[in-house]
Formats: sequence, C-alpha cells, structure tokens
Amino acid sequence: MLTPLLSIGIIFKNEIRCLERCLKSLQPLRDAIPCELVMADTGSDDGSRAVAERYADILFDFPWINDFSAARNAVMDRCSGTWYMTIDCDEWMDSNIEGYVAFLTTNRDFDFASVVIRNYNTADLEMGGGYADFLAVRFLRLSTGVRYEGTIHEHWPYRGDLRTMLIRGGLFHHDGYIYQDAVSQKAKQARNMELLRKQLEQDPDNLIILTQCIESGDNLPEQGDYLRRAMAGVEERWSQWELFGGPIYRYAVRYAIANKLSELEEWIDKAETMFPESIFVRVEIAYFAFGNAWNKDDYAQSIYWGEMYLQGVSDYEAGRFNRSDILASSLNKADSHSRLSVATVLASGYLHEKQPEKCLRLMETFNGRELDAKQAGDCARNLCNLYSHFEVDTAPLLLRLWEEMNEAAPTQERADQRRARFLQVGAGMFEGAFIRSEETEADVVRHAYAAFLPLENRCELGIAAKMLGTEDASALEVLLGEVEKLEALPPHALAHALRCGVGFPLAGRPLAIERMDILAGGIAQDRDELYGLVRLVGARELPDSAQELGWARGLSIAALKVCPWKEIDGETGLLLSRAFVQLERAYLPVCYAEKALNGENLLLLPPLHRFGFYCAQAFDALDAGNAAGYVRLLRKGLAVCEGVKDMVEFLINNTPELKNPSEELRAMAEQIRGILSKFPPEEPAVAALKQSEAYRKVAYLIEGVAPPVAGGQLQ
Repeated sequence: MLTPLLSIGIIFKNEIRCLERCLKSLQPLRDAIPCELVMADTGSDDGSRAVAERYADILFDFPWINDFSAARNAVMDRCSGTWYMTIDCDEWMDSNIEGYVAFLTTNRDFDFASVVIRNYNTADLEMGGGYADFLAVRFLRLSTGVRYEGTIHEHWPYRGDLRTMLIRGGLFHHDGYIYQDAVSQKAKQARNMELLRKQLEQDPDNLIILTQCIESGDNLPEQGDYLRRAMAGVEERWSQWELFGGPIYRYAVRYAIANKLSELEEWIDKAETMFPESIFVRVEIAYFAFGNAWNKDDYAQSIYWGEMYLQGVSDYEAGRFNRSDILASSLNKADSHSRLSVATVLASGYLHEKQPEKCLRLMETFNGRELDAKQAGDCARNLCNLYSHFEVDTAPLLLRLWEEMNEAAPTQERADQRRARFLQVGAGMFEGAFIRSEETEADVVRHAYAAFLPLENRCELGIAAKMLGTEDASALEVLLGEVEKLEALPPHALAHALRCGVGFPLAGRPLAIERMDILAGGIAQDRDELYGLVRLVGARELPDSAQELGWARGLSIAALKVCPWKEIDGETGLLLSRAFVQLERAYLPVCYAEKALNGENLLLLPPLHRFGFYCAQAFDALDAGNAAGYVRLLRKGLAVCEGVKDMVEFLINNTPELKNPSEELRAMAEQIRGILSKFPPEEPAVAALKQSEAYRKVAYLIEGVAPPVAGGQLQ
C-alpha cells in the first residue's frame, strides 16, 4: 500500500443502520487519492463490526470510557497519513469530491479545513424537507500535533499560528437526529447535559460551553437560564462574544417565541443592532421576526424582515457571508422549503401593501416543482388577488406554475398534494357567496375566478371560469360535456348552467343516483342558490326524462336536508315542501312498482321516500279541504321517518289552512264542542264521537290550533 496522503478516522458503536452507507460514500475519495481507513469499535453487538471489517484498513477495539476525545485520539494515534479526516457513521460524503481532492493534492498553506455539514430533519430526503447547515473542521494536518479536547462536543483547539480554510463544492450529509426515538433522545440528552454541567462548573464564563448547554438543553427548565447567562456574557464582551453572539441571540428569539416571552421584540432589535451582518440575524432571526410581524398583521414590518431573510438566504447560498459564523453553530431556515414558505407569504404581504409589481416579480422566481401543498395554495390565492384587484396579466405565470406543479417532482405524491391544494383554494373563488361579495368591493376590478381562464383545456376550474362567462344554454352544454369529473366542477358553475336552461344530466351521460346526491350536496353549500334552483323546478313542467326527474328530486331532497326549518320564513318553507311533494308524486311511480306503494310493502322503501309518500297524500288531503287528514298523514309520515321532525313541525305551524279554517269547519267544530260539553269525559258516547270522521276533520280545532307535539314526536 502507498503511504497514505489521507487517513480517515471513524469511531462507532452499534451503527448497523447507517455504517455501510457512510463507508460506501468514502470509496470515490479512496479511489482518487492514497487513503487509509482507521476504525475503532467502542462496543458494538449489532453486526456493525462485521461491516467495518469489509472496509477498514485498521480496525481495533477501544473500551468506552465516557470520553469522546479519548476515543478519537486513539484513532489518530494509529494514523500515518499527511492529512487526517474525521466523519461520523450517520454522515455520508456528497458524491462531489472534487473540492476534497483539490485541497488534499495541492494545498501547502493551511493546517485545518472545514466542510459544510447538512443536518436533515425528515427521513424522506427526496421530499425536500428542512435542514440545518453548519461548518465543522474535519481535516487536520497531522504534523501540527493537535489533539482532540472535550469529553463531549470534542474538537480540535484553535491556535493563532494555525491556518484554516473552507473546502468548497462538497457536503457531509447527516440524518442521525431523525432516527432517535424519544427514549434514546432523552437518554442522550441526560448524558450530554451531565458532561456539559461539569465543564461549565470548571469554566462558567465560556460561551462555547454555554452555547452547547443551550443546544443540548432544549425543553429543559434550565435552558432559559443558560440563554440569559449567555446573552449577558455577549453584552459583557466575554471571550469570542462576536463569534457566538449571533447564534446565541438566534436561540433566544426562538426560545421567546416558543414560550411567548415579552422580551421577544427587544431581543430581535438587540440582535439586529449588535450583529447586523451575522448570517444568523439575516436568516434565522429574520425568519422568526417575519412570522411575528405577519401574525400581528404588521405587513410593512413583515415585508422588511421577509426581504432581509430572502437576501440573507441568497447571500448564504452564494457564499457572501462570514463563514466563521457557522463554525459557532448550525444555521437553520436556509433550506428551499423555508425560503418558499416565506416567499409565498411575503408575496401576499406585497398585495396588502398595494405593491403588485413586487408580488409578481417575486412569484416569477418560484419553481412549481419545489412547492408543497400549502405553498401551492398560497400561490393560487396570490394569483387570484393579483388578477382581481390589480388587473395584472397573470396568465403566463399561472400556466408555467401549473405545468411545473403537475410534474412528479420530487414524487408523484407531492405533485398530487400541491395540485389538490391549488385547486381547493382556487375553487373558493367560484363560490356564489364570494362572487356576490366581490360585486360590493370597490377595489375589485374583475372576478377572481376569471384568473383560471388560461386553464380552460387543463382542468375543471378553467372550464368553470369559461362557463361563468357564458349565458347561452347550447354553449354551456358543450362546456359541461368537456368536464371529465363533475365532482371537481365548482357547484356554482353547474348551478349557473342549470339557471341558463341546460338539461341535466346531459344526454348520453347518465348518472347514478348517489352521484346526483353528491352534486346536489355541493350546490347545497349555498342555500340561496339551491332554493333558487328548487323554485325553478317548481315553476316548470316536470321533466319526462327519468334522469332529469331523478336530478330534480336530488335538488329537492338536498334543500329539505339543509333547510333551517326553525328559522326559515313560511313562504320559502312551504315552497320547498310543495316542490318535494310534486317530485315525490312523480318520482315514486317511476322507480317503484305499484305494489310497493301500498300497505305493508311501503316499508320496503327508504325512510325518506316513505315520508314522501305520506307527505304527498297529506297535501292531497289539504288541497281537498281535509285539514285533519293533512295533519293525520303528516303524523304517519313522521312515524316512518323521524328525521323530518323539524319539517313536520314547520308545516303544522305554518300551513295557512290550519291557521285559517273555513267557516264550515269552524261551525262543525263548535257544534261538536257543544255536544261534548253535555257529557262527562268518561262517557262512552264521548269516545264514540271522537272516533267519527266528522270529529277527526276538526279535532285540531277542538284540541288546539296545532296538534300537540311532545318529545319531538306528534302525539
């Protein structure tokens, strides 16, 4: 074996989940330059050692003594390369190794080199979840004689005569925090905090140790104490206060938000004043300050922080920042998901502040493939507001984002989620109540739904937008025929077509009754619109087509279900009831044999149709002047369908014939009342009279204007 240029050192214990991934990622570098791999097993019993044996040049046991530096120094003692590199088992090298090779083969001027470590917070890396970046010194020239220090958070101490650089173009990826269960996390935290407390006792004014206590003490009661001590140390200019001040205040702002502290804005202002160039202020604190301002509806301030954040992320990605900043701690919120989350909301902030040009320019930077569902919904809302309030031409942007959002990137599942959310938000612009409200707003220059016209040939919202701009029944029928999934068509567009005279369902496209009920239920979300359609049904001749009759019946039943019978006015309630009776009278003979509509066979019908049968008979009786028969048949209908209690009570209380009986019925009631007054209630003649047809016709007048109702049931 050639004398190694690079020695790679690893300590491990029970890393079977990730060890081989790490070791495989090193192979391109080992193939490119002379390397040796030195590994120490600190007590594995899960098969990790067998994996290490296949890759290591030197493998040895090191009994664990609760000291990370001791284990790492033992590895370094066995290395013979010019350079030493350390990597953890739950990390893996990026496939781009050019920067590492260039540094190791050409460098003469440096003693250390740092790399960017990317910590992921989601197991599904393809889904573009969040991550945090920080710089870690991972390369050391062995001739310096530098050794690890610290029982935990071990590191090479920095000496003023040693030179360091950042290796560009490569990453170490890390996912170890994702796979720790709650028990393991708690145990690791307890171990780390015990070691850190001991270090802090020995060196209480050390900002490095205090920062580590803050990081490791998350959710512990003493975390706030560590934060306040660290901030006091920064203000008092303790050693390395400039390096650690930005990340310490970042943790303070995060802590204040989590615990709803009144000092939040004070700490934000102080951080910006003391460390205006810190990447932690320009990215993380700006991120949190943006959210704080937005939640207070302070749009001007949210724009200030949002713009600072986006510029900070851009500078970070371009390397325009002091790289020593992320030697002190990891930088969060610089990932693409966080950036898009801020940007999509910031675009809305521009609209609140009447800055449509800025909104459009920002949205033109979006890549639809990177959006998640919420961000896609925000884009739909912003596009509609741009279109309806500012007359901006949103078509090119809409078409591009639509095509990108529908690409299976990073997965088809993600594409389906953002498409669904985009359409869901867009569908809100088609609601009848929303459209009517737009007509009363002075700053609305055109309906928001029309923003979707460019998607006419791509989705149901595009077709719906075209339909709402059309009054001709023939043209509407053609457009409705282009809809592949009727359930995805905004109900208001279907209602518009019905009002304009389109027969439904369309000829040649029959619908099952359950689909009709779903579509009618969609229209029923707007009661006024549904009532208007039922009025049209009642005003027209009944359709000959069984399909159209079934649809009309679906609208009528939907109206009964959503009607607030205890609140609705008498005229509308009676109209809905009459329409229901009219349709049931026509529908039942079409769908059921005559034999099913008689006697005990009536029990074979669904409950609502059983009620419809009796309700139709009740109105026949009422129209024939038999008010008592009307009440009696309604009572029968309620007995077979308890869900119509409120409707029956409404009819009894609001039917004019019950409130204003004819003079003939009044006279008959008075005559019978007079006869009854001559006999005691227990007299057999009284019981016989009450069984007579004459008595039943006027019983409700004798016993009370409305037949008694108790417990929700007619008695």
